Amino acid sequence: MKMNILKTSLRIGKKFLALLKRRPKTSAAVFLVVLLLYILIAVLRMPKPPEYLTEPAVRGTLQQSVEAVGEVISERDLKLQFPITGIVDKVNVQEGDRVKAGEELARLRSSGLSADVNSASAQVASARAELATLEQGTRPEEIAITEASVSNKRSALEAARETLASSERNLELSQQKLSQLQQEATVSLEGFVSTARSDASQHVSTAQTSAQVMDDVFNDNDLLDAFIKHKPGIFEQVEEQQIRVQNALQSISTRGLSIYDYTDALSVLSEARTIVSDLATVLNQTYSAVSALPITPAFSNLDREASKSDIATERSSVQTALSSLDSSVKSLRDASANFDTRITAEEANVASLEGTRDKALADIRTFETSLQIEEAQLALQRAGSRKSDVDAARARLNQAYAQLQRAQERYSDTIIVAPIDGQITQVNLKEGELLSTSFASDAAISMLGDSPYRVEMFIAEIDIPKVAIGQTGALVLDAFPGEEFVLTVTEVDPAATDIDGVSKYRAKLDFADEDTE
Repeated sequence: MKMNILKTSLRIGKKFLALLKRRPKTSAAVFLVVLLLYILIAVLRMPKPPEYLTEPAVRGTLQQSVEAVGEVISERDLKLQFPITGIVDKVNVQEGDRVKAGEELARLRSSGLSADVNSASAQVASARAELATLEQGTRPEEIAITEASVSNKRSALEAARETLASSERNLELSQQKLSQLQQEATVSLEGFVSTARSDASQHVSTAQTSAQVMDDVFNDNDLLDAFIKHKPGIFEQVEEQQIRVQNALQSISTRGLSIYDYTDALSVLSEARTIVSDLATVLNQTYSAVSALPITPAFSNLDREASKSDIATERSSVQTALSSLDSSVKSLRDASANFDTRITAEEANVASLEGTRDKALADIRTFETSLQIEEAQLALQRAGSRKSDVDAARARLNQAYAQLQRAQERYSDTIIVAPIDGQITQVNLKEGELLSTSFASDAAISMLGDSPYRVEMFIAEIDIPKVAIGQTGALVLDAFPGEEFVLTVTEVDPAATDIDGVSKYRAKLDFADEDTE
């Protein structure tokens, strides 16, 4: 551009020199005009000097504008419903009623859930008391009570040990006295024992002889034939008893009539007396049976009388032996009666002392165990609560609180309360009906709340970092020209919403003055 100006200037200069040669006066006037024009252009083209504005720096609020499209919305229409199924227990409102926030509108039957809440509350109280007990530790009064219990257990243990020692001493003395009585009885009754041994041996031999004679009588063929023909049943009975008596006599004889003291003598004499008595019974039955046999050519009256005579002789001999045994038993019993009484009394005393000793041993074991438990309990009380026990109790309390909260939440699901002040517009409940949790078209209760209007707007992704909850701003509505309404940001969605293919973030703003609604 500068080159063009220079060429133009040279061209004008050449024409001016040619004109100056032809017309000197005219050329001078033109030169002046051109010079003035050049100076004017140069002045106009000069740059203006910079102009500086100054202002003192002060601290203030930085304001930024965010452009967004929004609309005024209303959140007063509420549809309320139960989150669980159940039978409607009570409906407290009707259409058109005015209600306050927190007022109960309806409830379901919830006796079981109410019981769960009470049970959970009791568990919380119990866990809280347990934790408080552990944190406070054992009271001095409780320690004193346990110490007294330990002292009592020690005293009881010592008393049981003394009882054991005393009973053992008395038992030893009683056993010695019993042994002395038994030895004294043995020595004093030695003569009676020798007589009893001799009598028993003699009378058992007599009985065996009589039993052998009975065998000989029954070995007579004529007598045996008469029995078989006329008294077979009696013969078998007598024969069976005779065999039993003979076996008993053989047994006592084989044992050798062992007699060591007066008690053995009494036992042997009594046994021998029983066997001899049984033999006397057999002889009596045999004598009666033979006497009842009829006379036959083979069994004459002479034969019958001879058999009866043999049996009668042995019966008399056995009866004499039986009487002698009775006399021997009575004599020995009379002689030993005093010793028996004293020995029996001392044996009872020994048994009693043994019982006292055994009871004392059992008491000692019981008191030792009880004392160990009480001493351990006292040590625990003196040591105080462990941190782990306190932590475990606190954890149980927290668990009880959680269970109570769950029970309360389940119970609260059975109650509909008004979330805000307002007016009931529709009630779709009837007491006693089974209510479903799905309300596709109608809610359980509808209400129109008294809550204020709000502004909902969608902000561009580039401007959303400038918006934060709690910020304030102003809004002009077409319905109220010239009037500004103060707004406060109360909600900002954390995720973007697709609006016509553009990601935007929804924000809600509340009017600062509720009367503007």
